[in-house]
Amino acid sequence: MLSGTFNPPTLAHTELAALARRQFDLHEVVFVLPLRSPHKACLEASWEDRAEMLRLAVEDQPMFAAALTTAGLFLDIHRVIARFYPASTRMFFLTGRDAAERILLEWPYPDPERALAEMFARFELIVADRLTAFEVPANSLAARYRNRLHRLRLPPELGHLSADKVRRRLARKEPIQDLVDPRVRAYIEAHGLYSPELD
Repeated sequence: MLSGTFNPPTLAHTELAALARRQFDLHEVVFVLPLRSPHKACLEASWEDRAEMLRLAVEDQPMFAAALTTAGLFLDIHRVIARFYPASTRMFFLTGRDAAERILLEWPYPDPERALAEMFARFELIVADRLTAFEVPANSLAARYRNRLHRLRLPPELGHLSADKVRRRLARKEPIQDLVDPRVRAYIEAHGLYSPELD
């Protein structure tokens, strides 16, 4: 599963999913769009717009699927999504280095030890390099789950490709065809998303 705000979905998202599917022999990758992001309060595009852009980004990929959920945290997302799969299904969450650090080392869980134990009992993490690789501190609670953490090496050019970069380009009225699927770009243009506000 690849959960994110998809604000907007980029070619990095789909390439990341394709690389993970090949490297880890995944049956499919489900792109999950939560109704509310646990770490981002205000987003430039509505949930409905992001849901439609996500659908457009994955619709012609037979090994990709999209899901919408009210849950935001990985544990909550898994509790919802797992109901649609056999109990024996091996599940992974696909995430970047920066998100892995936030989830495993910084998030203020009421009971961090219990949260991580349940998390890794339910699923494993595939952590993609974001400029640098994720390093698990030896003295962290996450260190005991090293065997459930898997590194995904990304081509250097993907490490610099982000939704934030798309939004910055659009704010400067610069082209984005090398960053997003053509259908996503057409949707952004048709709906005037991420346009700079007029004074």
